[in-house]
Amino acid sequence: MRVGHCAVIEFNSESDAKEEIEKFARSRSTFFPKAEFVVDIETGPTSCLTLLIYESPEHLDAEVGLHKEYMDSVRPHVRDIFGYSGSLKYLSNRLPVLDEIAPDD
Repeated sequence: MRVGHCAVIEFNSESDAKEEIEKFARSRSTFFPKAEFVVDIETGPTSCLTLLIYESPEHLDAEVGLHKEYMDSVRPHVRDIFGYSGSLKYLSNRLPVLDEIAPDD
């Protein structure tokens, strides 16, 4: 059963958000190597929503230590964070992979 984890992050400033979103993109394979699907959505100038999908709860659980290490590294730049995890019920994707951060409009 595939599972998803969603985190909503509010950064201290716009510069913190920009820096940490770029860092997340660069370090995704280091801190979230088992994630099959990763989306990071800028929801405001100082916030983002991150969605990770894993093959199984065991794959998600296997990365708990890496997730903690990542969060410890960004904690000084974060005002608030909360997240949810649960079983994946539906997924449709026709988008091409975007491996680099999209430019601002």
